[in-house]
Amino acid sequence: MTLNRTQLQQFSARAGVIAAVTAAGMVGLAGPSTAIPHEPGAPFTPTLTRLIPTSCSAIIDAVTVPQETPGTFGVRVKVTQTGEGCSDWKVAVRFKNLDTGYADGQKHRVVNGVVQHTVDGVIVGFGTAPGAGRVEARIVALDSNDREMEQISGTAAFTLS
Repeated sequence: MTLNRTQLQQFSARAGVIAAVTAAGMVGLAGPSTAIPHEPGAPFTPTLTRLIPTSCSAIIDAVTVPQETPGTFGVRVKVTQTGEGCSDWKVAVRFKNLDTGYADGQKHRVVNGVVQHTVDGVIVGFGTAPGAGRVEARIVALDSNDREMEQISGTAAFTLS
């Protein structure tokens, strides 16, 4: 997909406004987060996305949630949508275990800003089991055809035992 000059300016302006609005909450979150398994959670940097072709944008805030099974993690996701014409889309958690090279992830549908099929708002399951080691994860917004949308992906780095 190629953006024309007007679309790029509109996306840049929206991203700038969203970034300015959330700047106060992002202090100290500019770099990747780190955590050890017994910490309550590693925050992701915020994900900013635009839902094409609508005039809808979203901010996705996320934090890891420790799980009982070793080598697994959950992700609590909060979606804030703004604008008009917000259709259904998907949010995905993708990870890579830096020690083993194993990479995977999973996706969930978002309807009216609510992530579907979660346990108390936490994404868990087969796609959140990288095994023990250093893990890098990111939040990705997908359209209904599983293509990545315009976005600045949120990231986190943590270690699982």
